[in-house]
Amino acid sequence: MKTAKEKLADVGAAVPRLLFPKEGINLQKFAVIACDQYSAQEEYWDAVRDFIGSAPSSLQLMMPEAWLGKEPSHENAVPEHMRRYLADGTLREIGRGMMFLHRGTTTGVRRGLLLSLDLERYDFAPDSSSLIRATEKTIQERLPARVAIRSKAPLEMPHIMVLLDDRENRLMGALDQIAAGRAPFYDFSLMMDSGSLKGWFLQEESIFDAVAGILAQLKAQSRAGMLYAMGDGNHSFAAAKEYWDTRKAGLTAAQRESHPARFGLVELVNLYDPALVFEPIHRLLIGVDPHAVQRDLGFDAKNPPPLQKLQPQLDGWLDQHPQAQLEYIHGAEDCRRLGRAPDRLAIVWSKFDKESLFSDIARHGVLCRKSFSMGSAPDKRFYLECRKIQ
Repeated sequence: MKTAKEKLADVGAAVPRLLFPKEGINLQKFAVIACDQYSAQEEYWDAVRDFIGSAPSSLQLMMPEAWLGKEPSHENAVPEHMRRYLADGTLREIGRGMMFLHRGTTTGVRRGLLLSLDLERYDFAPDSSSLIRATEKTIQERLPARVAIRSKAPLEMPHIMVLLDDRENRLMGALDQIAAGRAPFYDFSLMMDSGSLKGWFLQEESIFDAVAGILAQLKAQSRAGMLYAMGDGNHSFAAAKEYWDTRKAGLTAAQRESHPARFGLVELVNLYDPALVFEPIHRLLIGVDPHAVQRDLGFDAKNPPPLQKLQPQLDGWLDQHPQAQLEYIHGAEDCRRLGRAPDRLAIVWSKFDKESLFSDIARHGVLCRKSFSMGSAPDKRFYLECRKIQ
């Protein structure tokens, strides 16, 4: 009979050894939102830094995109801060286990499960048939910088959210029943009015076995062998894959089986979670004659064709009009407002059909870049748990 570890390996998963802030650390100051949020709002990150002060924080272990090119001393110090937090006990190992999460958001309580996924079971190629797949086109040029950061980092903190096609809510429903009779490992309000976070640390082999069993059921009914689809953090996971493909070259076959860099720490989320809201990402053309664009491409911006059809046409048109710019805008009203200038064109979609995501990927491959967003900025994943990768 297979062990829980072997059953999890069959579905591309593993139980991580988690690191967590030591007792007495203010978790509200330690947990910080994903680095790719508020990238055009430096004032948000300045307020975060002011709120944290000198307290230990995951802000020291990541680089907000809003600061790229503007805070080189912070960026360069990240690996050293990781090593210091490991050396002085700011981060302590709490053992081998999974964290079941309740994330309070503006749309309700979202469930998630923190575990590791096997990078050997992931291929971000557009025509991939792997167990874990990208949902949007991976921009290869964005990976080397991320790979370089990972190669220097002794640990990882995930803002990666991976989707499960679990219409019957088997996994999170079972974990809710387990958590109902237990005290949470932590429960606190997040900074900057971003909701709350509650976690139950699960360490029993029987629970790992149950998780593996449910994932095996979902795998058996999956579309074209796709059990997991990337939600948030696609390029971070792709960079982890690229780093592993380089790192494993110097390892023996035995070392490759269990090396920590082979795995990526992620949060699994059910596609059908009522609190998981998908929104389309709109397009704003700048420096254009709006009437000419619509005439050239044969569409009406007030009633645009599907994004997957229009984006390739836009890409071709932009190649021929280098003076034009394309911006990706979250929020329909914001896009319409920005598009009121005479040299701009707002292209807005009414909704994104999340229920067709897995079937579309299985049939047609990855979507074009920036197709959807999972929830508004305050509802995104916060950094908290960590894992050693070196």
